[in-house]
Amino acid sequence: MRTAKYVAIASAIFAAYQIILPVYAFMPDIRERAVHLSFAFVLIFLGGNMRQRRQWIADLALTAAGIFLCMYAFFNYDGIMGQYGIPTGTSQVVMAFLLITLILEAARRAVRPALPLIALAALLYALLGHLIPGYFGHPPYTLSTLGGMFYLTTGGIWGQLLGVSANTIAIFVFLGSFIVHSGGGAGFMKISLRLAGRYVGGPAKVAVISSALFGSVSGSASANVASTGVFTIPMMKRLGYKPEFAAAVEAVASTGGQIMPPIMGAGAFVMAELIEIPYLRIAAGASLPAILYFFAAWAGVHFYSMREGFRGIPREDLPGWKETLKASGFFLVPFTVLIYLMVRGRTPQYAAFWALLSTLPLMFLNENWKPDVHNALGKLKQAVINGARQAAFIASICACAQIIIATIAFTGIGVKASSSLLAFSENSLFLALVLAGITSTVLGMEVPTTAAYTVAVVVAGPVLIEAGLPPLAAHMFVFYLAILSAVTPPVCGAVFIAAGMADANWVKTAFTALKLSFAIFILPFYFAYSPSLLIFDSPAETVAHFLKTALALLALSSGFMGYLRSRLSTFVRMLLVAAGIMILSPVSWVWGTGAAAGFLLYLRDGRREAGRVA
Repeated sequence: MRTAKYVAIASAIFAAYQIILPVYAFMPDIRERAVHLSFAFVLIFLGGNMRQRRQWIADLALTAAGIFLCMYAFFNYDGIMGQYGIPTGTSQVVMAFLLITLILEAARRAVRPALPLIALAALLYALLGHLIPGYFGHPPYTLSTLGGMFYLTTGGIWGQLLGVSANTIAIFVFLGSFIVHSGGGAGFMKISLRLAGRYVGGPAKVAVISSALFGSVSGSASANVASTGVFTIPMMKRLGYKPEFAAAVEAVASTGGQIMPPIMGAGAFVMAELIEIPYLRIAAGASLPAILYFFAAWAGVHFYSMREGFRGIPREDLPGWKETLKASGFFLVPFTVLIYLMVRGRTPQYAAFWALLSTLPLMFLNENWKPDVHNALGKLKQAVINGARQAAFIASICACAQIIIATIAFTGIGVKASSSLLAFSENSLFLALVLAGITSTVLGMEVPTTAAYTVAVVVAGPVLIEAGLPPLAAHMFVFYLAILSAVTPPVCGAVFIAAGMADANWVKTAFTALKLSFAIFILPFYFAYSPSLLIFDSPAETVAHFLKTALALLALSSGFMGYLRSRLSTFVRMLLVAAGIMILSPVSWVWGTGAAAGFLLYLRDGRREAGRVA
């Protein structure tokens, strides 16, 4: 690898910059974001596999151009601030659109082309929208006006979203990478095996728990599948699970990792910035929905395993408690530091800084907590390189999404679209939720969660808040459905990766994943109507709603999997699904009837099973 050494050096400098910056090295907005984006260009354009000489030279030219354009903004910060978004000449306009082109190319390489294509469509709207007659048109804007807005203000490329990436997301990405490579990844697997391995459907339940734990530090469904699926998918297949089911379990469980505290996905940090509440409050609000998400996945696995007759992993194949506790220490130490400092009122960045430092001594220990200096540098190198690559990808995504957000704000299309949605929903909360859900899910099918959530919430968020939702509930609703798009056909990234790892048919895998997660799709609608699951204003009400939701998810999972205490007929399955939906109804007599129906079905099923045994 011709550039491997230089990429490793750039990754190390990037890591040091991002770890120290948010805590001890404050800089003006444009300057810190320019450095952040320039490192992203280096790692994305030069960090690929070995290429032909001509391609390598082209990538080197793109990297040099990206660094020059970012450093121009860095060193000319004072002058740019005095220009108030007005270019001094043609050169600055050309530089603006050249930087936009580089961002679109970086995003194309980091993720699928859909996100840069949406950004390109937004740019075309800004340039040509004045030709659109009627309500959705806008005044004509010159290239100079647009170039100045994008390149010379903090409302354009150097805006809030790229700022969140530089200030908050990057340090948490490095924290997650350091936890995994210091031994936390093995700890996640062993505690999962110990807690769930011996029960019915043990291997699949191990996948649910390990994906929840790993996802809480990775914040990426794809990374989660690739990391835990290597272990869980072969284990499930070896014990008799169909490849499609094994892949579906891994995809569904890995997708939920993005809402699992304490770290969650990158979108959660954007949410904290957009609604201006502490990140700890976001994490606390997401905790009960996250528990319910994995409870529903667990229930689906349990009923399927009971129906198919699968048992747990033999006890002799499970790690002992002593071994498990040793391995768990590698992630419990940084988790404890992180949560302790955040509860004490420190900023998330400060807490992440010290939590990351607490992983460094762990790099020099093996799984038995004995000195292992020989492998320490290798683990540290992998943590830095993987963390830098993921942080660079997220930076390119945020910069590309920032182009979309800036265009929406500058042209006023966001306000117009929100007003149209509000008028169409006619002040109906349910209709507003459906429209917002469709927007989030469709966007999330093609673009990463952070970008899908950000773009969708700019349009749908004001509509939901106007319809009566608290800001946290409105944003969490959009975020949740943007996440679930990873398992929503026809474009379901987590399913594709898991199916490939399991050698499974992706269509069957997607169908199975929908059966496992269908109950979960109803959950965001419920906490929209019952915000106490997110906002703990009344402990008694919160507990009541939590138990009610858990009961409904149990009924829904049983109905979709076709098993309660024995195999269910199609009619009984439909009744159970109806009962689950009725339990979630905000009208008391409806959910009471549904709960009673579910309980009677449970008793009827038990009597039938007892009669068959007799």
